[in-house]
Amino acid sequence: MLTYSPQNATVPVPTEKPWVLLLLCFIWLWPGIIGHDPWKPDEPYVMAVVEGMLRNGNWLLPTLQGVPYLESPPLYYWVAAGFAKLFSPWLLPAHDAARLATPLFMALGLTLAGMTGRDLIGRRYGRSVVMILIGCLGLIVTGHQMTPMVASFTGFAAAFYALSLTLRSPGLAGAILGAASVTLFLSASLLEVMLVWAVVIFLPAFSAWRNKRYAITVFMALLVALPVALIWPLELARSYPALFRLWWERHALGPLDGFGKVSLFHGFGYYTFNTIWFAWPAWPLAAWTLFRNRKYELPMLQLPLMFFGVVLIMLTLSERKSMDYAMPLLLPLALLAAVELDNLRRGAAAFLNWFGLMTFGVFGLLIWAGWAAMNYGWPERLAGRAQYFSPYYVPHVSVLAAVFAVLATITWIWAVTRSHLRGRQAITNWAAGLTLCWGLALSLWLPWLDAAKSYRPVVESMVRSMPAAGLDKAQCIATESQNMVARISWHYYAGIDLLAYPAGESSPCDYQLLVRSRNDGLAEPGWTLLWQGSRPREKFELFGLFRRSTH
Repeated sequence: MLTYSPQNATVPVPTEKPWVLLLLCFIWLWPGIIGHDPWKPDEPYVMAVVEGMLRNGNWLLPTLQGVPYLESPPLYYWVAAGFAKLFSPWLLPAHDAARLATPLFMALGLTLAGMTGRDLIGRRYGRSVVMILIGCLGLIVTGHQMTPMVASFTGFAAAFYALSLTLRSPGLAGAILGAASVTLFLSASLLEVMLVWAVVIFLPAFSAWRNKRYAITVFMALLVALPVALIWPLELARSYPALFRLWWERHALGPLDGFGKVSLFHGFGYYTFNTIWFAWPAWPLAAWTLFRNRKYELPMLQLPLMFFGVVLIMLTLSERKSMDYAMPLLLPLALLAAVELDNLRRGAAAFLNWFGLMTFGVFGLLIWAGWAAMNYGWPERLAGRAQYFSPYYVPHVSVLAAVFAVLATITWIWAVTRSHLRGRQAITNWAAGLTLCWGLALSLWLPWLDAAKSYRPVVESMVRSMPAAGLDKAQCIATESQNMVARISWHYYAGIDLLAYPAGESSPCDYQLLVRSRNDGLAEPGWTLLWQGSRPREKFELFGLFRRSTH
């Protein structure tokens, strides 16, 4: 194992205990996983695919309302469907059981990132890498959603660890790199696999990876990855040749432009500028490391710099414009940030700690105040805003959630008031503060958020209006085929299968559900409006149930 001992530096002995990291990570993994309906953008689609797999028993081909859905390969769907089959309905609702796949993948990804830090930098540094990662603002939301993105994050973390492990165990490193390539291929696209292998190709520019051990790693990775990764596409080609061609031409390489080719350019600077908040506080700590080690002679600097550079360049040259795709950037930044964390100047550590204390302290107070307002009506003005943003919410106080929130708040106050502050304690306090606010919001506010973000209240509102219109669930209700969220939600929450028809054609039913923006309105010649509804403050989805006019 390589260890780091900077010249002319006094490295303080770390005082953080392993159980602190394990407890904080465990707490970080769970808020928002259980207790709410599928939320946009990805969860309704993922849940519909999972439900389709469980209903028809076809785990080879992801489907959405019976239609092939090839936007993402099936790895995350397989794991989510496995959890749903194992725990639903006897223990958890299907969507909560399926969402258990997310903490599983995130726990694996964080563990692999920590092992990379331990392997490249030295003992005790792995926990610093993990603390920095869970403290990054960009990981908190996507890392708790039901989305294939978390599986691809695990794949990148495995590849990152494999490339560090090749310095001492090339055979094992090759097996892990092969498994990482398979994970990326089956959860994202060939573009993510190409990104990792671009790092593999360029890494021998540094002498530490220009040797026989590295060649063994690459050979072993290919030996593992190629036969395993080909199983799913070959079986898809054998069973559904036309769909395989569609997947290969339109989805295998990731997002496509209007000409059917891989998109290559969007505005420069999007990822560079957004990384400032997305990767906070990893990037200033990484900059501190690079400032103190300006020769970049150590493998612990070379690997993350190469990984970060390749990922950033390929993202900049792509047409993908979502910070979710930047999650792999957090891995090299967190490792670089950990290298000199214990040598962070006391003033900088104190500032980071003070900034976290003030930021998360204020947000924590606001979350508690919002909880009191939405449930007890005080402060009155804040209660009005809570009602405005989530009008479907019915005040409900969970004693268990309240007790958890009180204990979490007390623990955070104890943690941030400890003495002997240094870089490691500052980043631990920051991660604890972010975890506290996320945990408070997704426990105290969860029913309020669910009432605002779920489609369940909208669907139930329409169902209640149906008897007055002389309509029941068995009657034919049509909607345009592109209204996929409506088709998913009405089936999931009410058991109503909306009959899809192409946009611009005449409805095949006497009743139809239209989806329009508020600017367009719901007026429809030849049809009578029976009901309308939407999620609170929704600008782009106004639902309307219509009956064909008889004259």
